[in-house]
Amino acid sequence: MAVPADQLMELVRHVTDRDSRQRELGADRTTDWLGGYSEADGRILVGVLSIAAASERDHGALEAQLHALLELGSRGFTDFRSLSRLREIDRDPLPSNLRDYVDDLLDAS
Repeated sequence: MAVPADQLMELVRHVTDRDSRQRELGADRTTDWLGGYSEADGRILVGVLSIAAASERDHGALEAQLHALLELGSRGFTDFRSLSRLREIDRDPLPSNLRDYVDDLLDAS
């Protein structure tokens, strides 16, 4: 079953919320609907999550965003261009597990 437009919009709102906990929860929720995204829906979410991750300061939210991107990638929604924003992430201050996520995403694209 396809994800209704209002549900997709709600996910985008959560992923872009001012509160880092809401961004984290929103990113986590994107993986709940993996089987219901159309190609266009998946690409929209990848774009929003990539921008959110590139500007994220909270490590918990960043981890959720990167995990969601990996899950969306497993469904074929990512490519080199859709993940290009991840190159803007300053990897030096990140914990090793988050650097590994970024590397995995960029290597897979």
